Amino acid sequence: MNNKLKYFIYSQNSINTYKSCPTKFKYKYIDKINWKYDDIESREYYDSLKVGSEFHLLCERYFNNIPLGINENTNPKFKKWIDKIKKLLPMNNSDDKIYLPEYEVRLNLYGNIITAKYDLIIIDKDNIEIWDWKTENVKLEYKNVKDRIQTIVYMLLAKEVVCKIFNLNISTNNIKMKYYQPQYDDMPIEIVYNQEKHELNKSNIVRYIDMIKNTNYEENDKYKYQLTRNDRHCKFCEFNKLCNRQDVDYSIFEEDVYEC
Repeated sequence: MNNKLKYFIYSQNSINTYKSCPTKFKYKYIDKINWKYDDIESREYYDSLKVGSEFHLLCERYFNNIPLGINENTNPKFKKWIDKIKKLLPMNNSDDKIYLPEYEVRLNLYGNIITAKYDLIIIDKDNIEIWDWKTENVKLEYKNVKDRIQTIVYMLLAKEVVCKIFNLNISTNNIKMKYYQPQYDDMPIEIVYNQEKHELNKSNIVRYIDMIKNTNYEENDKYKYQLTRNDRHCKFCEFNKLCNRQDVDYSIFEEDVYEC
């Protein structure tokens, strides 16, 4: 194992980065190369990330039952979006649900530490709902998110960690994940869970971590996996100029790699 991974904390972002392109993982997490471009297209991309962060903050305030702080300087679309959230998930002081916005947990999985930070977890008497807010302009579809690394990690840790923290005996069949894009009028995309998926998710995460830990990042022949590059990923990778001396197409960045 590379020494830089000795105390590494895995997340859906880092695992998905490796899955997308092991060379990108090396740049980001082994070499720790990270920067912002200053051209117009990249500024628009980072501005879109800022919009997402600000909206997540509003949602956090709403589910913590504190003033939202919306005023004349607030992005006008935020009020429309938060009204949709309120309609979907009205806060009722008389119910027994537990709302956990921006909730972070960690799991020790066979000696590997995995973390997840949820936009929102709702715990009811016999079920758990995981909510994730998406603010990108590309409309999500079920087929694109059902096997996403984020889905796998979040549902796995909900069962393995959240249930233990709150001493809950909730079946995997009663755990759901919902992706919601407030700029669209559609209902959230819902992914259901079961024990078979849970065991498969655990196996897949262990497999990815094994590959990450046993990849040859430093030209050393003792490692099981050789470093590879996913050329199909290059055009929307921030390291495209570094690898290929080509500009980046910010319009098609993979949001689940770069989200907060």
